This record gives sequence, structure tokens and C-alpha cells, in this order.
Amino acid sequence: MNTNKNPLVSIVIPTYNSQDWIVGLLESVVNQSYRNIEVILINDGSTDSSLDLVTQFAKSVTDVRVQVITQKNSGVSAARNEGVRYATGELLAFVDSDDIWFSRKIEYQVNKIVEEGISAVACSYGIFRDIDSRVIEVVHPDWSYGGVRNWLLLRSYGGLLSSTLMVSRDVFYKAGPFRTDLSLSADIEFAWRLLHVTPVKLIDEPLVGYRLRPNQMHKQSELLLNESQRMIKIIRLLQVNKFQRIFLSNLNLRLFLYCLQDKRPFSGTSFLFNALKINCWEVVSTLTRITSKRIMRKIKNSEKKSFFLSNPWFPHPFIGKEIIKVFVKLFP
Repeated sequence: MNTNKNPLVSIVIPTYNSQDWIVGLLESVVNQSYRNIEVILINDGSTDSSLDLVTQFAKSVTDVRVQVITQKNSGVSAARNEGVRYATGELLAFVDSDDIWFSRKIEYQVNKIVEEGISAVACSYGIFRDIDSRVIEVVHPDWSYGGVRNWLLLRSYGGLLSSTLMVSRDVFYKAGPFRTDLSLSADIEFAWRLLHVTPVKLIDEPLVGYRLRPNQMHKQSELLLNESQRMIKIIRLLQVNKFQRIFLSNLNLRLFLYCLQDKRPFSGTSFLFNALKINCWEVVSTLTRITSKRIMRKIKNSEKKSFFLSNPWFPHPFIGKEIIKVFVKLFP
């Protein structure tokens, strides 16, 4: 990819009823060390105070262009695509409204693209709990073909595409927009297409915080099951019986584990039986990987401690300048 040394980066933020997090995210975005940016926020028909908050925030920012665009509720994929339509930058970056960026995230990714002449770059990220800001894990996603395939088959964590990716606008259009008939699976479906257009390099340093909170869409069994049928129709790999069985087995196992986390083990027994019936060996293999990951979490506990400071993140419902101070201390 041929790019100038100081390309404009268009940051696309879809938001829907995110009043508890959106100000904190915007603080982390406009305080990036890399300054040649524009922010395009798509309000996807919010019914809470999100629109008022982002409108006030946009008026308060003088050194970064912040556009606020409102559309009727159409889903996260449609909101991202609409944001890209307004983008004027050579590079695109996406971030979900409940996530957080470290202050040098854009700088590191732009440098990687410019220095190596590539078209797409992602980064590692940390998963933290909304309730107490405790870091659960630091994830270093595998963006090889095999790694993304395992993500697609629900064998591993993915690249958290929407909040960790930076891609050239030209390549984005070559890969095609996010599918508006998908919500939970839109990231991985797009990642699968993107990888067939260009390699995606990884910055191994965690530069994004992913918020884990109750009632997230990815834990809704009915939505997951409906999307799984659409995924099988959309992606050729999943139309192969071998991979379809792996995918459906891991999907049901994941739903069972969600029920365990929510302390509803009896509600999840049907999912466990389905997983075993579809592919019992895959269940054993996946549970083995989960156990190994838990052991590694203990071993890599120092990495989690260095990801965020031990002091509470959230002195009030809206993460403001306090969290920016944390990022500055961590990544001066």
C-alpha cells in the first residue's frame, strides 16, 4: 500500500443506548497521541441520553473534527457502513461504544502501516469486567488463515475486529461492507472476507480494552442460534459437513458455558447434550483448550496486572479524564 507519512484516519463509532460508556470512549479517542484523525459517530436510534451526551461532547472538542450522524435503528453493521460512507480518511478504524483505546493505539498502527507498506493491522487487547474493572485476560489473536478459521469455528477468541482493526479505505471496499443481516457474527464474517483480500498484521501489544458486561448480545441463545443458520448459508467453509459440525458443536458448548456463568446450569443441559451429540470429540478438545487457557491465565497474571493500574477505573458512571490519566501513565 502506498500511503503518505501522516495519513488521515477516519474513526467510525456506532452507538446505541451507550450513555454509561460513550463519553469515556470518546475521551480515549480524541486524546490519541496521533492527531490527524476525524471521528464519525453514528447514533443508531438511541432512546437514552447517548445523543445528548455525544452532541455536547462534539461541541466541546476544538482540535478534532467530530461528526455526529443520527439514523433510525438499523443495527451495528448498518451503522458502521454509514460511518464509512462519511469517511474522508485514507485509513479506517472502528471502535465499539463500550470499549476503550489506549492513547497510542492509532500512532502504533499508522506507523506499522507506513513503515511496512501494508493495508491492514490489528492489535492485542485486554478483556475487563464492567462491574469491577478486573482484567480477565490479555488476548493476542492469531490473524493467520488458520487462526481466523479457528475463530470462525468458535475454537478461540477472535481479533475483536471492530475495535482493534485499522484498514485502508480502498481495501475495505474491496473486501465489501459489513453484512447488515448479521449482528453478533458481522465481525468474523467480515474478517474472513478481509483475509482473502489482504494479510492482517498484528501489533502484539494490547492497545484496546474490551468491556465484559451482563446481558451482552453475544450471550443471547436465540440470537446466536438464528445467526448460526445464516452463517452456514453465507460462508462456504461452514457448508462443508466436517466444519459445520465443529461450528455447531462449539456453538452449543458455548451456550452451555454461558448458562453456567449465569448460574443456570439446568437451563444449559440441552445445549451440552446437543454439543456432545453433534461432535463429542470437539467438545473434549475445546474443554481441554479452555482448561489450558485458565492455567495460562494464572501463569501470565503479571501481564494482566501491567495492563491496567490496580486502582478502580470507574470513579463515576462516565469514564472521563481519570481513565485518560491511567493510559498516559501506562503508555507515556
